[in-house]
Amino acid sequence: MKSSTVLFIIVTLILAAGVYWYVSTGTGNESPLTATGSQTSAQTQFQSLVSQLQPISFNTAIFEEPNFLALVDLTTPITPESSGRLDPFAPVSGVVVK
Repeated sequence: MKSSTVLFIIVTLILAAGVYWYVSTGTGNESPLTATGSQTSAQTQFQSLVSQLQPISFNTAIFEEPNFLALVDLTTPITPESSGRLDPFAPVSGVVVK
Protein backbone atom coordinates (compact mmCIF):
# COMPACT_ATOMS: atom_id res chain seq x y z
CA MET A 1 0.00 0.00 0.00
CA LYS A 2 1.00 3.58 -0.47
CA SER A 3 2.11 5.55 2.55
CA SER A 4 -0.69 8.12 2.09
CA THR A 5 -3.31 5.35 2.24
CA VAL A 6 -1.79 3.94 5.42
CA LEU A 7 -1.66 7.43 6.96
CA PHE A 8 -5.32 8.01 6.05
CA ILE A 9 -6.36 4.72 7.68
CA ILE A 10 -4.43 5.52 10.87
CA VAL A 11 -5.92 9.00 11.15
CA THR A 12 -9.42 7.62 10.55
CA LEU A 13 -8.97 4.99 13.27
CA ILE A 14 -7.71 7.61 15.74
CA LEU A 15 -10.68 9.87 15.02
CA ALA A 16 -13.13 6.97 15.36
CA ALA A 17 -11.56 5.99 18.70
CA GLY A 18 -11.83 9.59 19.92
CA VAL A 19 -15.51 9.82 18.95
CA TYR A 20 -16.23 6.47 20.62
CA TRP A 21 -14.48 7.57 23.82
CA TYR A 22 -16.37 10.90 23.86
CA VAL A 23 -19.73 9.22 23.36
CA SER A 24 -19.09 6.38 25.81
CA THR A 25 -17.99 8.63 28.67
CA GLY A 26 -21.24 10.60 28.47
CA THR A 27 -19.60 14.01 28.76
CA GLY A 28 -21.70 15.27 25.87
CA ASN A 29 -24.98 14.42 27.62
CA GLU A 30 -24.53 16.55 30.73
CA SER A 31 -26.51 19.72 31.08
CA PRO A 32 -24.27 22.80 31.18
CA LEU A 33 -25.94 24.30 34.26
CA THR A 34 -26.84 22.30 37.31
CA ALA A 35 -28.13 23.41 40.69
CA THR A 36 -25.36 22.64 43.16
CA GLY A 37 -24.31 23.97 46.53
CA SER A 38 -21.50 26.06 45.05
CA GLN A 39 -23.92 27.79 42.73
CA THR A 40 -26.22 28.81 45.56
CA SER A 41 -23.28 30.07 47.60
CA ALA A 42 -22.16 32.14 44.59
CA GLN A 43 -25.67 33.52 44.32
CA THR A 44 -25.67 34.37 48.04
CA GLN A 45 -22.28 36.05 47.70
CA PHE A 46 -23.55 38.09 44.73
CA GLN A 47 -26.61 39.20 46.66
CA SER A 48 -24.49 40.28 49.61
CA LEU A 49 -22.21 42.29 47.32
CA VAL A 50 -25.18 43.99 45.67
CA SER A 51 -26.57 44.96 49.06
CA GLN A 52 -23.27 46.71 49.88
CA LEU A 53 -23.50 49.04 46.88
CA GLN A 54 -24.20 52.64 47.70
CA PRO A 55 -26.57 54.73 45.59
CA ILE A 56 -24.77 56.72 42.90
CA SER A 57 -25.01 60.50 43.06
CA PHE A 58 -23.61 63.06 40.65
CA ASN A 59 -22.33 66.49 41.60
CA THR A 60 -24.01 68.84 39.11
CA ALA A 61 -22.42 72.00 40.52
CA ILE A 62 -19.94 72.01 37.61
CA PHE A 63 -22.74 73.09 35.27
CA GLU A 64 -23.11 76.34 37.22
CA GLU A 65 -19.41 77.31 37.14
CA PRO A 66 -18.34 80.25 34.95
CA ASN A 67 -15.76 78.14 33.08
CA PHE A 68 -18.44 75.70 31.96
CA LEU A 69 -20.86 78.47 31.05
CA ALA A 70 -18.13 80.14 28.92
CA LEU A 71 -17.81 77.11 26.63
CA VAL A 72 -18.80 77.79 23.01
CA ASP A 73 -20.12 75.30 20.49
CA LEU A 74 -17.74 75.21 17.49
CA THR A 75 -19.61 72.76 15.29
CA THR A 76 -19.64 73.42 11.56
CA PRO A 77 -22.59 72.45 9.43
CA ILE A 78 -22.00 69.57 7.04
CA THR A 79 -23.17 70.24 3.52
CA PRO A 80 -24.80 67.28 1.82
CA GLU A 81 -22.93 65.86 -1.16
CA SER A 82 -23.90 63.46 -3.89
CA SER A 83 -23.49 59.81 -3.06
CA GLY A 84 -21.21 59.07 -6.03
CA ARG A 85 -21.48 56.59 -8.87
CA LEU A 86 -23.95 53.72 -8.73
CA ASP A 87 -21.27 51.22 -9.79
CA PRO A 88 -17.82 52.30 -8.59
CA PHE A 89 -16.16 49.53 -10.61
CA ALA A 90 -17.76 50.48 -13.91
CA PRO A 91 -15.49 52.11 -16.50
CA VAL A 92 -15.34 55.89 -16.28
CA SER A 93 -16.83 57.55 -19.32
CA GLY A 94 -14.37 59.62 -21.33
CA VAL A 95 -11.30 57.69 -20.08
CA VAL A 96 -9.42 55.55 -22.61
CA VAL A 97 -7.42 52.65 -21.17
CA LYS A 98 -4.58 51.30 -23.31
